[in-house]
Amino acid sequence: MPEWMIVVAIVIGLLLALSMLRAIIRSPLGVIGGLLRNLVIGCAALLIIDYAGKSIGVHVPLNGYTAGVASILGVPGVAALAVIEKWIV
Repeated sequence: MPEWMIVVAIVIGLLLALSMLRAIIRSPLGVIGGLLRNLVIGCAALLIIDYAGKSIGVHVPLNGYTAGVASILGVPGVAALAVIEKWIV
């Protein structure tokens, strides 16, 4: 990969990190509330996928990693875990 692409990726990553830091500093309760909301909705979706997935052959294990993905990414993260489990693993 060319060096300029690496530099651009690093700059974009730093800008995203600064943007996230600014959001946390401006409204820490809003960020924490959003993460808690994603945690509840994502874990509920994880449980639904786990129970309903038994009939179609999808088993997403309930552990710290899947709970972390569910809490940060919410329902799309749980859907990605189900797809990964069904077609890749």
